[in-house]
Amino acid sequence: MPQPVTSIRRLRASRPTAPYRSSASLLSPHLASAASLLQPQAAIDTTHLRLPGLSVSAAMPLFPTSPAPRQVPLLNSACPWASSEEDLRRLWDNPYTSAMTTRTATLEGFPDDPSLHQVTFFGADAHSTANSFGFSPHPLSSYLSWLRPLIRQSPKRKLIIVSIGGNEEEIETMLRMLQEFADEVGETIAAEYNASCPNIPGHPPPAYIETQLSTFLALLARYASPTLKVGIKLPPYTFQEQFDALLRCLVEVAGSKGGKEHPISFLTSINTLGQGFVLADQMTDVPSDPVAQRRKPVEEVFALPSATGGLAGAAVHQLSLGNVYRLASLLRSSSSPYLQHAPSLREITIIGVGGAHDAASVERFEKVGADAVACATALGREGTSVFERMAGGAVQAKL
Repeated sequence: MPQPVTSIRRLRASRPTAPYRSSASLLSPHLASAASLLQPQAAIDTTHLRLPGLSVSAAMPLFPTSPAPRQVPLLNSACPWASSEEDLRRLWDNPYTSAMTTRTATLEGFPDDPSLHQVTFFGADAHSTANSFGFSPHPLSSYLSWLRPLIRQSPKRKLIIVSIGGNEEEIETMLRMLQEFADEVGETIAAEYNASCPNIPGHPPPAYIETQLSTFLALLARYASPTLKVGIKLPPYTFQEQFDALLRCLVEVAGSKGGKEHPISFLTSINTLGQGFVLADQMTDVPSDPVAQRRKPVEEVFALPSATGGLAGAAVHQLSLGNVYRLASLLRSSSSPYLQHAPSLREITIIGVGGAHDAASVERFEKVGADAVACATALGREGTSVFERMAGGAVQAKL
């Protein structure tokens, strides 16, 4: 049985951490059997589960590890509410976040169709969403033109993460653009490759296909630098082999830059869960949201034009916690079969996403191993004021 999170919290309070309890069978390259999951756990030494805090610009990890209570870096994840220049300004000005992420940009802009690409809120207090969005209609060049004055005209407040999507050639071009931008503005920029959007017809998420994942991680690793941190946004994983495929790919690129740091700075987990279905009469009105396209229940049966879409928010919260927990175990537990091949894995930042909306949900992510916590649905529902509740009133984490 998994260890109660209350004891995990106590382990995280010390530095270095005390032994961390986890099922060894969950860390093997392949699941031995379903019965093995029911065996009693043995204490596992994970002295290196958390490392002392590092400067954002000094090493490859995106954020310092082992954040103090109420100092977990907060940010938004790539989402419709980080699409426009005005969206970015509001996120930049918020005093409770340590970073901000753009909506996923492509080289030329995604062909957005408002009649097809929509989002709907549902569930208790509109804490869940389903969406049929693709990527941003704005090209990467537009985001860089909007970010440039933010950086130049005001004191540096937070790290900027630019989410990008596309094929291998397009991603390489965008990585070059981002490195040139980082050099121009004299700041560290992060590039997050979206390998997990479930709503692009004919293009299954690369993070589900090991050969494609390996190709893109190798590409990201080639462009990693002290001023261009690179990472990947992961889809929800639901069985062990998916995690193993990711770890095999991460081991492959470890040391590819010739140093001790892993070239992949961060993993964002999770993106939306595809094939979610919401009926029109299940929709919850969110009057303040300027993005959600609402369909009248008397006219339509489905909440989304496509019928199905990506689930987010409270609907995936427990799955997200499980994904973060498993990633933290595989990257940091001393019994992980991958650490002996690539010790630098333990330095990779884990950003937890999925249902975060207040201080308690942030704490849950911290307990299972997240180094930072991001939100999207809560941002769409409440606006940037949600970050104050997530921070418990504390100002942004000092990076």
